[in-house]
Amino acid sequence: MTFELLPTQLTKMSSDSLEIPKELPIMTLRGVVLFPKAMMPLRIFEERYREMLDDVLSTTRIFGIVCERENVSQDEVHLEHPYSVATAGLIRVSKKHQDGTSFVLLQGIKRVKVCKIVREMPYRIIETEEMDSILDDSCGQIRKQIEEALEQNKLLGGDVTDEILDFLNPLDDDDAFIDLAAFTLCKHTLRKQAMLEVQQLDKRASMLLTDLHRENDRLATIRQMMSQSEEDGSEEN
Repeated sequence: MTFELLPTQLTKMSSDSLEIPKELPIMTLRGVVLFPKAMMPLRIFEERYREMLDDVLSTTRIFGIVCERENVSQDEVHLEHPYSVATAGLIRVSKKHQDGTSFVLLQGIKRVKVCKIVREMPYRIIETEEMDSILDDSCGQIRKQIEEALEQNKLLGGDVTDEILDFLNPLDDDDAFIDLAAFTLCKHTLRKQAMLEVQQLDKRASMLLTDLHRENDRLATIRQMMSQSEEDGSEEN
């Protein structure tokens, strides 16, 4: 069975118009960080999450994703300790297969603080507190620097492609632009989680810009070394 929202419904159901449940069903996943506005495909196969999916599809269509802490002792791994900030998401598509598993497309809608774990069975539910981004006048200027760094990354042969630029640059919402760029380009779980936890948009943007500059410097150094090596080889010949 497939549940799907029509494009007109997607437009109307913005994060501002959705009420995040105070007690939120949550998936605790190792190495996974979801950002607001980002789309995440999920395969639901564990029995606890199958039951969770059935429940949320018949109610709010909202559940959360929180990254699992990995720096814990071996005897605490089974406790699946969550980080303190998660992302509530809205189910955009859900398709159930004959074997009982499901494909879900979840879109992040808002950061939430993990205040406490309300219950573990039959699936985890957390008590949440919504986190709104804190904006200031410097965000626009930092965004321009990020756009330049993204373009430079593409020219240097980095991960940025024309498709990514075409997707990010038209976004009017600076908050969405920063979050989606971080979600798409940041490869390290801990760094991604650190960005998710920052409410101040200018600080989050500065973290992203620092990472882009560092990566661009690395790519430029590699290109310079390759160019020098080619020149040396040409001189030897």
